[in-house]
Amino acid sequence: MKALTKGQHRWGFVCGQISVLEGRMMPYDFFVNLGSIERTEDVLHRLQETSLREFMVPGAESWEDWSTIIDTYVHSQIEQLKRSCPSTEITDVFLLSEDYVNLKRALAGKTNIFPQNIFTENRLSDIAGGNVALFPEVIRPALSVLANPAGPHSENPLIVDIILDGAYLRHYLWLINRLQSPLLREWAEYRVLSKLVVILWRALRMEQNLKLYAQYMLPLEPFNHIVTELCNSNDVRNWVSIIPGEIGDIFRESLEFEVDEQIPKFEQKISNLITKMAQIAKLQTMGPERVGAFCWGLNVEAFNLKLIVSGKLNGLPTSMIKDRIRETYV
Repeated sequence: MKALTKGQHRWGFVCGQISVLEGRMMPYDFFVNLGSIERTEDVLHRLQETSLREFMVPGAESWEDWSTIIDTYVHSQIEQLKRSCPSTEITDVFLLSEDYVNLKRALAGKTNIFPQNIFTENRLSDIAGGNVALFPEVIRPALSVLANPAGPHSENPLIVDIILDGAYLRHYLWLINRLQSPLLREWAEYRVLSKLVVILWRALRMEQNLKLYAQYMLPLEPFNHIVTELCNSNDVRNWVSIIPGEIGDIFRESLEFEVDEQIPKFEQKISNLITKMAQIAKLQTMGPERVGAFCWGLNVEAFNLKLIVSGKLNGLPTSMIKDRIRETYV
């Protein structure tokens, strides 16, 4: 495990805020108990007693209503912390997925569905008009391909998703590297490698051509060779010898489950591993690691909340819901 950075006094104020916010987070046992409640109405009533109550709207009943409430709950806290951070890269990382949803919609001539963060209204208008000059250099070549109406994606829409997945992960690592934190770098590389595995695994399940991923998702240092090797094999059993370290160990364990459970179990185990890494940062009084750890904890909360609410609304068995709950930051 990498060491925490020291002497980060600039981060004192925001870490003080986090000390307060951590006291409002929901522990693992809360989610287990929530998942055990049989009646959906009782689950939703119980959520009114949590930090979500500030974001609830009258008459919220559908999955879309609750998904929006949970997203707003997470986004508002990260946005609040961003205003207090001396460097915003660590909060930008946790809002980045929303940025890329907005970016994809802009490319399709559609309006935003998430609040703007890195990609402002001007940037989204730029790319909708084919101009990528003011986007970060790390993603500019990829976006140039998408901004060209005659590009390869014009004949195969799947290429849009592949290029954006690569750009997102490249952008993610770039933001983390700017913080010069060994722990955050290690954590981000675990996250990115596991995301790459899931993307390719799902593509293989859908019988997509993995060579397209090698062609349009790279470069992604330091994982170029791993992605290339994975894309050269259509048998996941061969991937065991390709995926390195703890991620590879978890992949091997996940193959022991039933086929439909393999990817969800892999994602759950990876989440639990990263949560353990994040918990180390609770020992830090001041620094970007503490902010990143808290934001990761919020994302795990959001997953567990959506899992339970969606599961109850769709009538999934209680045992299935509880089995997929992820370990929490607090």
